[in-house]
Amino acid sequence: MVQRWHFHILVALAILILLGSCGNSAPRDVEVRGKLLAPNGETPIPGATVFLEKDAVGLSLGEAQGASDCAEPPVPYATYTCTKPDGSFELKFKTVKNQVKLRANKGEFEASFSINLTQRVTDLGDMPLPEDSLPRIAVVTGYYDRMEDLLAKLGLGELENSQLKLGTELFDLFNGDFRLPNGYPDFPELFTDADGDGQIDILDYDIVFINCGTAYENDLINKDSWRRSLHDFVSGGGLLYATDLSYDYVEQVFPEYLDFLGSDGTPANEPETPSMAEQGDGGITTEAEVQDDLLKTWLKNVSCIDSSGNPVDCIDPTSQKVHIEGFLGGWAVINGAHEGMVDDVKFWVQGPVFWGVGSGVKPLTVSFNLGQGRVVYTSYHTEPGSFANGYLPQERILEFLVFQ
Repeated sequence: MVQRWHFHILVALAILILLGSCGNSAPRDVEVRGKLLAPNGETPIPGATVFLEKDAVGLSLGEAQGASDCAEPPVPYATYTCTKPDGSFELKFKTVKNQVKLRANKGEFEASFSINLTQRVTDLGDMPLPEDSLPRIAVVTGYYDRMEDLLAKLGLGELENSQLKLGTELFDLFNGDFRLPNGYPDFPELFTDADGDGQIDILDYDIVFINCGTAYENDLINKDSWRRSLHDFVSGGGLLYATDLSYDYVEQVFPEYLDFLGSDGTPANEPETPSMAEQGDGGITTEAEVQDDLLKTWLKNVSCIDSSGNPVDCIDPTSQKVHIEGFLGGWAVINGAHEGMVDDVKFWVQGPVFWGVGSGVKPLTVSFNLGQGRVVYTSYHTEPGSFANGYLPQERILEFLVFQ
């Protein structure tokens, strides 16, 4: 009897050991650190959501760690945190696993990283967003701006003589000013079903950039289908980004949000007279106020140059103002939000400017949400004469907004 009792004990111990070897060990404390960067491996991405899905660690913690500056994860999660202005993060959790998949979300950008937990603290160092994390982006070229060059600086293409090297872009270019070579589609194709998937092509994209100075303003004004399509694109979850003279792509489609200079007798919910706001003086510069705390802090964590290529602070450490230059004559002036829409419009940057016979402090960068999407508009642009080895302060602001 004694020997049989010993035998049963040994069998029970063997089962426990076997179960332990199958991964049912006690949860252990681990920490993952890293720095989330743009695809160029240099530009920090602040306010990104870094998280583990609910089942990722073998536990269901449901914890937020210092997560006041980013969105909650879009799926059930075990734990999450936000990247700091320098792109860094620390995520602490308990797990019974030796490998987890870390996910990061920021705006339309999503990425995942497989992490081996070989020690209590895992420092991943710099974590550039991989190519497969990029959203679908369309860029419409314009006479007076080159957002495509800024995207190339972010790592979405190669630079040649400070400009995007055509053919290397990780986004789709549409000819808005007749300067792209044969083979690139014209802007109007965005409003057709050229790929035959059953919907107009603009709805296939996550982000659409419309540069200052397209040649198709009359199509926008005269074609209800274009305006409906842009409205559907944003309300369905797209990000529309327009600069300077392309303001009518905002005013003619979403008139109820922003009050532009001129056409004062037009009701707030109707489009104002096209081009009426294009009254800004050319050649001016302004020391502008940054109205968003995260943007202001982020600008202190990145480098800038002036128009001569000399290193400068992106935001003045004394005045806390940012230098914006390169306004061309006839830039579109924003008065502010329409009455009743002040809480719906986000003001990012404002500064003292001049137009015609007037002067005053005006909003220069604004955004608003519609449905599941967002519209971003800036009265200034990226300054086409910028340098490949640095960023003007206004380029940094636009760069920040790409990830919002």
